[in-house]
Parts: sequence; C-alpha cells; structure tokens
Amino acid sequence: VKTYKTHEDGKDLVMDLYNEGDFFGYISLLEGTTHKETSESMEETELALIPRKDFEELINSNPATAAKFIAMLARNLAEKEKQLLGIAYNTLRKKVAEALVSLQKKYHTNKAEPYIIDISRDDLATIAGTATESLIRTLSDFKSENLIDIKSGKVVITNDKKLENLIR
Repeated sequence: VKTYKTHEDGKDLVMDLYNEGDFFGYISLLEGTTHKETSESMEETELALIPRKDFEELINSNPATAAKFIAMLARNLAEKEKQLLGIAYNTLRKKVAEALVSLQKKYHTNKAEPYIIDISRDDLATIAGTATESLIRTLSDFKSENLIDIKSGKVVITNDKKLENLIR
C-alpha cells in the first residue's frame, strides 16, 4: 500500500510504502482529524480497520502500546526528515538509487534471487521524488553500468552493493 499527497499542480508525492504487518493512518487517529493522505493498494491487499474508539481505548489503557506508537511516530518523523533532505539536496542518481534500495530492503524476501521491482515508472518516480522522464534516463544509465537490468518492464537489481555505494 502506498500513501501519497497530491500537490495543487496535480503531482503526487509518495509519503510512505507499507507492507504486511505495518500500521498506517494512526497519526490522524492520534490527532483526532481526518486522513490527510490518500492510500492506494499496489497489489492484492487485505486491510484490517481498527475503529477510532477501540484505538483510543487501547492507547489510553495500555502504556506499553502507547509507548510503541510513540516509538513508531518518532521513527516516522526521522524517516520523513531524511526523505525531505534527500528530495531537496540529493543528486538524481542518488534519489533513484535510494528509491531502488529502499524498495529492496522493505520487500525483498527471497535473498537467494535478485530483487524484481514490478511497479509503474510513475510510481517509482514519485517514490524517488523526480520526474518520470528523469527516472527513465537514470534507469537506462544504471542498466548500462550493470547495476540493474530491465526485463519485461520490470527493474531487476543485479548489483545491490554498487547501488548502495551510490547512496553513501
């Protein structure tokens, strides 16, 4: 599941990606507001809805659970700060490499096989914080440098070590 915000000019910015077992939407619950982001399933997904009243009771009656949510908020804030700095100051190559590596870290379960990224170029561009055309040119450069391969439109990470070195 991706969450994103749409700018008044129509461009989307992916705020976060969620995987099995992740929570999202809890910031709005804690603030007592409506959702500020749009969420979209990127593949077949089963969601569990926690009613506001049940969530509030759990947080208010269980200090250990409240502490876990505070820790999640702190991690979320640190990640958002890093994301904003990256969008503002990273080179295009670093933005694209960071997007590929972060997807691999979050979703690559079978380490014995190369990681295959099967999302649209538009989604990948919004994750990287760049224009789709710029993303496509950078992916082409990465392919010529043997960092990735592209098979049937899917990005295959072939050299994750060199890709990670671009981020450092």
